[in-house]
Amino acid sequence: MENSKIVDQKLNHDFSKVKKIDIFKNAEILGIRENNGSLIFDFFNRQIIFSQDGIDDAKGILLTDAVKDVLRQYLHMCPDPTCESSNKLVTLREFSGSGPLFSRFIANAGKIIETTFSGNLEKLINRCLALGGTILENASYDLSVRFKALSRIPIFLNFNDKEDMLPASAGFLFQDNADKYLDLKSLSILCTYLTGQLNQEIPG
Repeated sequence: MENSKIVDQKLNHDFSKVKKIDIFKNAEILGIRENNGSLIFDFFNRQIIFSQDGIDDAKGILLTDAVKDVLRQYLHMCPDPTCESSNKLVTLREFSGSGPLFSRFIANAGKIIETTFSGNLEKLINRCLALGGTILENASYDLSVRFKALSRIPIFLNFNDKEDMLPASAGFLFQDNADKYLDLKSLSILCTYLTGQLNQEIPG
């Protein structure tokens, strides 16, 4: 409970800083909207409202402290001017400063997807679509999906189902400018969040 208060204090502090800068300029850079003094932006398939009162899901769904911290970082790291991607896709370990810890973090998330959906490709497809994922054409994989984690941070999941003696495999990719909008810890959390959401059952 105390940790939640600390996170909310950070959010309120950052909101005060955001209000002092050109909000319209930053909204364009980050792909967020302003509405009656609040900031509204998309997080995967959820709409998040960021205001002086804190940060909340528009439907009242719980936001974890880890997710709040990612959103705080997204606002805090806003680059000026906009940092465009070359459309090159990279793994987390290809970003500067990524060490073994982050590589293991992402590998563990991939393992969970491999174990959960091995031999059940159709279920994975349905979960991806339920989370707002866009199925991509990619002859190298049984399934390639793009998710809109944040307006400037798409995340890509590539999955090959088990075949003969080969086990299932899964991996995450980002555009090569993702580290200009979020730090490596936050990018790792996005992969963990997505993995957790994929493992939830689709509401009936």
